[in-house]
Amino acid sequence: MDLPSVDQLKEIVELAESLPERYRESCFELLLSNLLASARQPPLPEPTLEIAASPEPFVVPIDVRAFLSQYGIPEEALWKVFVGSGTDIRPIYKLKTTKKAEAQIQLALMMSLEGALSIGKFEVTVDDLRKRCADEKTYDSPNFMRNLKLKEDLFKAVDDVTSLALSPDGKSELAELVESLTA
Repeated sequence: MDLPSVDQLKEIVELAESLPERYRESCFELLLSNLLASARQPPLPEPTLEIAASPEPFVVPIDVRAFLSQYGIPEEALWKVFVGSGTDIRPIYKLKTTKKAEAQIQLALMMSLEGALSIGKFEVTVDDLRKRCADEKTYDSPNFMRNLKLKEDLFKAVDDVTSLALSPDGKSELAELVESLTA
């Protein structure tokens, strides 16, 4: 039986450390046991087909890290409300409110976090928000813009805009929302 090389062990450690913390230990154990098992068996012939590399782990932008740090939110909280791989991010949260006006504002906040994760800016377009509200069955057509204007302190500007950027009050409200969704 050939023992694994130091380089192979270092590679396993580096790979495991590149993953979100909750996956590190199980990934390390799985890779190490696989390496040890392969050391006991004769090597397999080289495959003729190329195997696609696993996707890169999602890298949290610095502005989002600063936001999380400012409000004392652990990075793991992001992975309770989003799934990320490479440069893609997808929401997996479910809003707890049944009020359309409240849900609309919460969607605006969460979509701005999604925007910060994907493009680095805490903002959402009004059209994307309108579409997501319709998809989530929280769209209140006659009061859509009125609901945003009632909470204008959460955004830098609301009148005649195509996108909504979070104000400092909006980021504070977003932090509270993320904490409530991950509790």
